[in-house]
Amino acid sequence: MPNTSVIVILIISFFASVTFNGFFRNLAKNYNVLIDIPDKSRKFHFRATPLTGGISIYVAALVSALLLASLTSVSFEANISERGLMKELGPNETNISRSYEVNEKNYELEIEKSNTENTVSINLNGSNKENTTVKVVQNNDGYFEVILPTGETQTYKYDNGSVTLVSEVESQPIIPKLLNTPRINVDTTTLSMLICGALIILVMTFDDLFEIRASIRIILQACVAALMVILSDETIRNLGNLLGEGDIILPIIWSEVFTIFCIVGIMNAYNMSDGLNGICASFGLIPLVFIGFAGPVHYGTIILMGILLGFLAYNLGWLGKKRRAFLGDSGSNSIGFAIAVLCIYYSQGYSSSGYVINPVTALWLVAIPLLDCIGVMISRAIKGVMPFRPGRDHFHHKLLDYGLSAKKILIIYIALTIVLCSFGMLLNQLYPNKEYISFA
Repeated sequence: MPNTSVIVILIISFFASVTFNGFFRNLAKNYNVLIDIPDKSRKFHFRATPLTGGISIYVAALVSALLLASLTSVSFEANISERGLMKELGPNETNISRSYEVNEKNYELEIEKSNTENTVSINLNGSNKENTTVKVVQNNDGYFEVILPTGETQTYKYDNGSVTLVSEVESQPIIPKLLNTPRINVDTTTLSMLICGALIILVMTFDDLFEIRASIRIILQACVAALMVILSDETIRNLGNLLGEGDIILPIIWSEVFTIFCIVGIMNAYNMSDGLNGICASFGLIPLVFIGFAGPVHYGTIILMGILLGFLAYNLGWLGKKRRAFLGDSGSNSIGFAIAVLCIYYSQGYSSSGYVINPVTALWLVAIPLLDCIGVMISRAIKGVMPFRPGRDHFHHKLLDYGLSAKKILIIYIALTIVLCSFGMLLNQLYPNKEYISFA
C-alpha cells in the first residue's frame, strides 16, 4: 500500500471521527440524553459528559469508507466467500480483480469463477487495452488446461508461485508480481462485523441509557458473538503448538463455543478497562497498529486507527477540556469486539493476504485488559462479590490510590501495551512454530 494512501485514509477517518463525535456530543447535550454524571467514586470526571463515543466511531467508520470511494483512487472489491450464511446467499459466480507486473508491463487481471461449472474465466487487459478472455480448468493430474480465445488448449503447472508451460521442453517459469494497488476488500468478515457492530451499538446504547443487568448484558453479548460466528463461519479451531507436541485442534462445536466465549470475554475486558480517559481507546489503537503494519496493510485497520485517534481528540481534551466525550458501554464493547474478531481473523488464517499470527500472539496484544479483567473477577469471587459488579478494584484504581495522576497512568498503560505487543510479535517472528515458548 502506498504511503500516501495510508496518510489519506488516516486523515479522512480522523476528521470523520472528529466531526461525528462533535455532532453526537452536541446532540446529547442539547437533548440531555446519554450524559454521564460524575460520582467521585468510580467516575472521576469534573463535569457531566456525553457517552456518545460508540455511535460516533461506528458512523465515522461507515462514512470514511464511502468518502474513500468518492474522493480517492481507492476502489472497492467484493470478495464474499462461501462461508456461514453466505453459503445460501452467495452468488454462483465470484469475481476477483488484481493488477500484476510481468516483464515490466502492467496487466489488469479479472477472474470470474463459476461455482456451478467449476471453471474460471479470465479477462486480461494489458497496455494495448485489448481484452482477452480465456478459460481455465484443472485436470485430474493437477495441471491447468487453458482454453484460449482461438480454441487452442495449453497445459500449465503451478508450483511454489511459478507458472510453467507443460510441453516436451518446459518453458522458463513466469513469476507474476502482484502490484500494490489501492483497494478496499469488502469480504464476509467485514460485512459480518458491520452487522454485529450495529447490534452492539444498539444494545449497549440502551445499556448506557437504562443500565441493563449484568446477566442480561452477557447473554446479549453472547448472542451477538454467536451471530458473528454464524455469519462469518470464523472460529478459533487451531490453538497452536502450546504444549510442544503439535497444534491443538478443537472440534467444530467446541471451537464455536470457545470463540463465543473469547469474544464475550474480550468485550467485557475492554469494557472494564474504560475507567480513565484514553485507556480503552489506546488498548484498541495500539494492537491495531501492530496488526496493521506487521503484515500487508488492510484498509479497514487504517480506518479504525483514524477514528480512534479522532475519538481520543475529544476524550483526552485535545479540542478543549470542556468538549470531552466518553465511549460509554457501546464504544468500549465495540472496540473489544473489533479487536477480538481481528485477532481471530489473523490468527486462524482467514486473512485473504495470507498474513497469519500465532494464536497465542493475540493474547500478547490484549494482555493488559485481559489480565486486569481476570484478576478483578478472581478477586471478587474470593470476596463473594458478583464478578461483573462495578467497583474500584481495577489496576488503574489502585494506581490512583497510590497518588498517580490520570495522565501518568495513561502513559504507563500505553508504554506497557507497546512493550507487550512488541514482545509478542517478536516471539511470533522468532518462533513461528514454537508457540509454547510464547505461551510460557
